[in-house]
Order: sequence, then C-alpha cells, then structure tokens
Amino acid sequence: MHILTKVFVLFAAVLSIMMAALAISYSVNADRVTADYRDMMAKADTAIADQAAQKAAHGQAQAALEENLNGLRDELASRDADTRRLEAANSELRIALRQAEAGRESITSKIAQLGVTTETQARIIDEYKTELDRLRTAELSYRDEKIDLEKSLSDLESQVIVYEQVKRALQEQIEEMRIALNNPGGTNAADGTDMATEISGPLIRGSIDEVRNDPSSGDTLVKVNLGTNDRLRENTRLYIHRGNNYLGELVIFTVDLNHAVGRVAYTAANQSIRAGDQVMSKLGS
Repeated sequence: MHILTKVFVLFAAVLSIMMAALAISYSVNADRVTADYRDMMAKADTAIADQAAQKAAHGQAQAALEENLNGLRDELASRDADTRRLEAANSELRIALRQAEAGRESITSKIAQLGVTTETQARIIDEYKTELDRLRTAELSYRDEKIDLEKSLSDLESQVIVYEQVKRALQEQIEEMRIALNNPGGTNAADGTDMATEISGPLIRGSIDEVRNDPSSGDTLVKVNLGTNDRLRENTRLYIHRGNNYLGELVIFTVDLNHAVGRVAYTAANQSIRAGDQVMSKLGS
C-alpha cells in the first residue's frame, strides 16, 4: 500500500474518531440545549403572563388614576365656580358695605339734625303733658261733680215722684176716711191699717219673696225677707216700690226672725205687686 494511502487512512480514522466524539458531544449538548430552551420558553411564558398581569394591573391603576384625576378636575372646576361666585358675592358685599357706610353717615347726620328737634319737641311735649294733666284733672273733677249732681238730681226726682204718688195715695185715703166718717154705719176701708206705724231709726230695705191672695178676705198677702232681726214688729208699715215707681203700702201682721207676712193696705193706680219688688221702712230716705 502506498504511504499516502496509509496516511489518508490514518487521517480518516482520526477524523472518524473525532467525528464520533463530536457526534457524542453534539447529542449531549443538543439535549441540554433543548432542555434549556424549554426552560427558557417556560420562563418566557411566565414572564409574558406576569407582564400581562402587570399590564392589566397597570391598566386598572391607570383607569383608577384617570377616574380620580377626572374627579379632581371636576372638583377643581366646582371650586373654581365657587371661587368665582364668592368673588362676585364679595364684590356685591363690598358695594353694599359702601352703600351702608354712606347710609350710616347720612343717618348720623340726620340724627345730629334731629337731636335739637327732639329736645325742642320734648320740651313742647312736656308743656302739653302738663297742660293736658291739668285739663284732665279739671275734666275729671267736673265729671265727678256732674255725676254727683246727676245722682242727686235723680234721687230728688225719684223722691218727688214717690212723694207725688204718696200724696195721691194719702189724698185717696183721706177721701175714704172722710166718706167713712160721714157714714158711721159703713165699714172702714182701711180695715184697721190706719193704726200701723213706721219703724224709727235707720232705713230698712228688703224685698218681696212671695205674693198671694187670701181666699177668705180677698186681700193680697206678701212675704218679705225681713224679720225681728231687722227690727220689724206686728202692725209695721212698709212702702213698696219698683225702681223709682211707688207701688203701694203693706202692713205686717206676722213676724219671725228672718221673714214677715203683711197685707197690702194700698196699691197705686195701674200698679200691681209681684215677687222681687222692693220694700223700705221710710219714704224720702
């Protein structure tokens, strides 16, 4: 065999050995590279997922921040509007303050002007008040005198009316007594009442509680709210009146402590006796 051939065969053998070593090394490295590639791909997928999650979280945070920013912008716009409104109100208040100060100065000036007028009016009012008090006192005195005079006049008129009615009643009684004296055989119209007497001392006043007719004699009997406690006695004469009207007379024939019963001795013309009428022990008092 030629030497070159041997050399080539040797080279070929060496190359085969080297190729086998390279093949083994490639096989080992290919498995490692594949495993590393797979690890890297898994890590890449995890990184991508983490990135997506972070991106989503970032998007949510950004949306929240944008929403918060929009809210802050709206609040800022509202604050700006409030500021402008307050500035306008402040301007109006400043104008009103200046007007109020001007008005205060005007009022102060008017008060100063009215001070003297008030003092003058106060003096005039005091003089008027003094004069009015004097006139009022004089008027009250005049009214009191007038009332007293009217009362006295009314009392006098009442007494005149009563006296006139009593006068007529006495004239009628005198006429009846004259007729009775001229006719001795007749019956006394007074039926013994001419012996009745008035009660001396202070005037006694009372009222009639009951009026009734005596069926046996036909006389009018009355019950009054006066008795022996009021100094009434049998055969006492009382005068009946209603206001200023003289109604007649009665003579007491039965008396107890607080009540008495009498017989109507005389009734004025066109008059009638009823419960509630007043009685008194004297006329003209």
